[in-house]
Amino acid sequence: MSEESAIYITEFKLAADVKKISVMREGFIDFLLSLGLDDSEKDGWKLAFTELVNNAIEHGSSASPDSEIYVRWWSDKDAVWLLTQDSGQGPPEELVRNPTLPEDPLAEGGRGLFIIHNFADQFNHWRCSQGYIAQIGKSYKRLNSVLPLNSEMDAILDELSDCYESLSLYDRMAANLLQDERVDGFVQSGLNMFMDARDYASIHLELYQPEKNPIYQCLSAIKSYGVFGRIETSATEMLSKNESINWSARRKKCPFSNAEAYPVGFCVPLYVGDNIVGLIAIGCDKEDHLILSNDVRNLRALADIIGVSVSRALLDIEKDERKRLVTEMNIATELQQKLLPIAKEPPVILGYDLFFSSLSALEVAGDFVEVRQNDSGEYLGCVIDVMGKGVSAAILAGIFRSQFIAYSYRGGDIANFIESVNQALESQLEGATMFITAFVFKINPESHEITYAAAGHPPALLFRADGSLDELISTGPPIGLFPDIEYPQKQIHISPGDRLVVVTDGLYEWSNGEEIFGWEAMVDWFASNRHLDAVSLWSRLQTKMLSARESQSIDQEDDETLLILTRK
Repeated sequence: MSEESAIYITEFKLAADVKKISVMREGFIDFLLSLGLDDSEKDGWKLAFTELVNNAIEHGSSASPDSEIYVRWWSDKDAVWLLTQDSGQGPPEELVRNPTLPEDPLAEGGRGLFIIHNFADQFNHWRCSQGYIAQIGKSYKRLNSVLPLNSEMDAILDELSDCYESLSLYDRMAANLLQDERVDGFVQSGLNMFMDARDYASIHLELYQPEKNPIYQCLSAIKSYGVFGRIETSATEMLSKNESINWSARRKKCPFSNAEAYPVGFCVPLYVGDNIVGLIAIGCDKEDHLILSNDVRNLRALADIIGVSVSRALLDIEKDERKRLVTEMNIATELQQKLLPIAKEPPVILGYDLFFSSLSALEVAGDFVEVRQNDSGEYLGCVIDVMGKGVSAAILAGIFRSQFIAYSYRGGDIANFIESVNQALESQLEGATMFITAFVFKINPESHEITYAAAGHPPALLFRADGSLDELISTGPPIGLFPDIEYPQKQIHISPGDRLVVVTDGLYEWSNGEEIFGWEAMVDWFASNRHLDAVSLWSRLQTKMLSARESQSIDQEDDETLLILTRK
C-alpha cells in the first residue's frame, strides 16, 4: 500500500484516555457508512477499532493522561485502513505473529490481537523511535468515492445545505408575498413554512405598539402572536442595541413572561423601514439544543421578509388614503369653485378704483373676497379668513358666502348680518376649534360713506391723502366662537385720494429670513409704496414674498388676500 496514493479521511491526536474511544469511534463509523459498508461490516470494524485503540491506550501508553496517541483512518481504492501510534514498544513479537484466545475469557493477554487478526485482511506493525505503530486493512469489491470527512468540510457542507434550504423557503415565501392580498395571511403562512423547515418547538411574533395602525392590529390576531407572552423592558432595550438575544437554561434566563416551556431560544428585532416595531422569537423545548449562527441569520432573513410585507401593506393603506384625499380635494375644489367664484374683474364703482385678489396655499382656500352691488345702488364687500386651510376651511368659507349673498338681496344692517351668521355657526360648530375673521363693509358712492363692522379681523388700513393713517379695528371677536355677541357697525367718510387696504394675515405672517415679516413692516411697506397703483402693489408684494420663500426653499404657508379701494 502506498501512502502517497491514499486519501486521508481524518487524523486524531488525543490523550491516552479510554473515555475518548466512543466519541472517536462514532466519527469512524460515519466514515464507514459514507463508503457504503453494510451493518455487519460496520459491527466488525466497530469491535476492531475498539480493540486497536484500546491496546494503544492501555498497553502502549499505560493509560497515562500525560501520554498521547494518534489515530488515523482512510480509504485507498477498494480498501479501508485504520492506524494507531503510541509511545510504547508494542506486544511481544510472538503474540503478534500467532495471537490466540486466552482460556480465561476475562484475561487480557492476546484477546484483542486475536479479534483484529481474524477480522482484518492485513495487519502491519512497526517499532520506531517515536513508539509503536499498528495498521490494519480490509479489502472490498467496491467502495463509494467520498470526499475527506473532516470537521471543517462538514461545517461547510452543512452550511451550504442550510443555505439551499433557506433559499428554497424564501423563494416560496416571496411567491406568497406577491399572491397574498392580506398581510396577516402571508405572515402566518411564512411563520408556518419557516417552522416546517426547522427543528424548533415554537415561534413567537410580538409588536411593541399593536394598536398603532390597522396592519399591526391585524397581525396581533394571528395564531403565532404573543405565544411567549411579553418581552421584558430591559430585554427590549438590549435587542434595540444588538442583532439578536439568545437564552438557555444554563447561561441566561428567558426574557419572556410566558415561555417556561422553552429553556432555549433566541429572538431578532422586526424592522419596518428604519424603525424597530417588534420582534420574532424561536423557542426550543430541549435543554441541549444548540443555537448556531445560521439559526440567527435565517430568523433575521424571515424578519426582513415580514418587515417588507408590513411596509408594503402600510404603503398600500397610505396610497388608498391619498387617493381618498385626492378625491375629496377634487370634490371640495369643484364645490368651492361653485360656491366661492372669485370674480376675474371687480365691479366698476363710479369715482373709485377697486382691486382685489386672492392666492390660496392649497387647491382649496380658506380666504374669500367679494364685492357686490345691491338693489339700492350701494356696494357690499367682505374679506374673510377661515382658521385653517383645506377642505374644512373651504366649506366654512362657502357657508359664509351663501349667507353674504342672501344678505346682499335681503338688505339690512351689517351688524345684524354678522350677528346672525355668528349665532348660526356657533350653534352648528358645537365647540369645534374653527372660526372666521371678517371685515364687512358697505360703500355709498354718492355720499362717499363707508359703513363697516369687523369680526376679529386684522385692522383695515385707511391711508389718507394728507399722509395720515387710520386703522379700522375689529368691532367684535371672530365669528363662530361665542354666542350672543354684538358687532357694532361704524361709519367713515372717504375723501379724494384716500385709499382703503384690507388684508388677511397671510400677507404679513410669513418668514423673512430668520424673522417674521410682521404687521408693522407690512404697514410701513404699503405707506412707502403708496405712489404705486393697486395692481403694482400686489405684484411687487408677491415678488417680495416669493423671493423670500425661494431663498429658504419653503412653500407658501397661508392664503394671501388683498383688497384696495381708492377714491379718485
